[in-house]
Amino acid sequence: SSMPGEGGSSSSSFTSRRDLLHAMMDPAMASSLREAFDQSPSSAPSSYRHAVRHVKRVRVCVSNNENTRILFSMLRVLACNSAEIGHISRLGYNSSGPSTAAQRLFGLPVAGAPGGQHSSSSTVRTCRDIRYPINLNNERRAMELLLDITGRALSKYPTSLAQDNADLLDETAYPKYSNKRNAKLQVRGEKEVLHHFALWARTAMHVIDIILHELSEDKRTDGEGAHAATANHNNDELEFDYVIQAMEDDDDCHFTILRYCSDVLGAVRRDELGKHPY
Repeated sequence: SSMPGEGGSSSSSFTSRRDLLHAMMDPAMASSLREAFDQSPSSAPSSYRHAVRHVKRVRVCVSNNENTRILFSMLRVLACNSAEIGHISRLGYNSSGPSTAAQRLFGLPVAGAPGGQHSSSSTVRTCRDIRYPINLNNERRAMELLLDITGRALSKYPTSLAQDNADLLDETAYPKYSNKRNAKLQVRGEKEVLHHFALWARTAMHVIDIILHELSEDKRTDGEGAHAATANHNNDELEFDYVIQAMEDDDDCHFTILRYCSDVLGAVRRDELGKHPY
């Protein structure tokens, strides 16, 4: 069911089936999953038929709620490389390899496991546990993935959000309280949610790039002394605090995006500047 967002925005959903394939490190497993998705269920391996039946959607709205947090948790795991999968999984690097860790993180049945059981054991982490960015590079890849997902979802609509807004001004073609107008309002709300998360992704990528620039400058000034540090501070627009203050002063900046950039990315920045391992 749909969850209303801030200001009554409609909800939209992100389907993780195709994106899940790109996250799997094992080509053979990815091929089997593609077969399960693209062909009839009866032709797919039994373990993956079971997996497909349990693929779910994450329904989100313009808000910061549990589903939003689950979405970001899944994106972080989908954006993982082999080393990051091994790091966040309690399995680490053993004979099962990082692909098995990826399966367990998504709650998929692991091939060869007794009875094909799901990974519900408390000794194994799942996507829901990844509530904090793994590292800045992973978080940026997660935002790139989010931008790609929203872009592909928006491309499936026959009209743009701007066109919907223009159409709704015509109360002759779209009479008040009519089914036709209500349908247009529903679809417009879905697009507003997608545009919100696309903006979130673009903003986050920009802020992450600034943090990465700061970190690279911090390393450089360690070797070059105070002169380089003074030159760096002359370019305030490339500083995290400057950008966050500009976002706070911008009345059009949604508070969920501001809080994510300020609090979540800000915490990662402090950890990195303090040389804390992720």
